[in-house]
Amino acid sequence: MKTLVIFYSRTGNTRKVADEIAKVFGCDTEELADTKKRAGILHYLSSGRDAQKEMLTTLVEPKNDPSKYDLVVIGTPVWASKMSVPVRAYLHLKKDSFKKVAFFYTAGSQNDKIFPDMSKVCGKTPVATLGLSAAEIRKGDSAQKIKEFLEKL
Repeated sequence: MKTLVIFYSRTGNTRKVADEIAKVFGCDTEELADTKKRAGILHYLSSGRDAQKEMLTTLVEPKNDPSKYDLVVIGTPVWASKMSVPVRAYLHLKKDSFKKVAFFYTAGSQNDKIFPDMSKVCGKTPVATLGLSAAEIRKGDSAQKIKEFLEKL
């Protein structure tokens, strides 16, 4: 199965999980690039506000066409209890291109609202989902959850 892992990462946690998934599958991976600055405390606060308002942003055009993949695994950090603005924009723009999707998030704590929202925006039910806390990633306690997620794919 041809798989693409696409993600946005502001702090690096989501990138770590995306890299682990791509390493196991040996698949293509791409990090979304936002045209709006997101680094630093002021941008952190405005990013949370934008996420709460479910705003979209302008992305640098991704290199990989999701329609050429059997499965697209999409990863997002959680901002103010919502998916990140760049991932929302990507799902909105590419929703007609997905065959199958799987979702994962990284967050300060568990958040049951992210996956239904991602499904709603892209119009697809995920074949698998994975939620990881920053503490699990930092301590290296995420390996078992990642393994179980990958087995569902």
